Amino acid sequence: MPESLNSITSTLGPHLGLIIIAIFGGVVLFGMKISEHFMKPEQDKLPLGKYIGFTISLFFTLPILGAGVTCIYLLNGDKISTILAFQIGLTSPAIVQSLIIAAANNMAKNAAPNLEGKQ
Repeated sequence: MPESLNSITSTLGPHLGLIIIAIFGGVVLFGMKISEHFMKPEQDKLPLGKYIGFTISLFFTLPILGAGVTCIYLLNGDKISTILAFQIGLTSPAIVQSLIIAAANNMAKNAAPNLEGKQ
């Protein structure tokens, strides 16, 4: 086993319970997304084929995303409580979205020409 992989497993191993709780938070978020679908008027609902694809993708993606974000926090050395692990599982899509927006804004700021001296 490569040394870096061994380091990752030794760091995450003791926190397996927190990762499972984050996965559960993702499952709860999945349930909330599905319940939103059933609360919509009939004309706003997805067709059955798209609904099945949407449901399957959410069922796997949201818990994995919650576990992944929790693992990133743990590998960074952050101390996470059980309630925080659950919260990360619930809010992981928003966390990832805000990270992507921040990175895009930073890239745009660095790529934009400096016009202050030319005016």
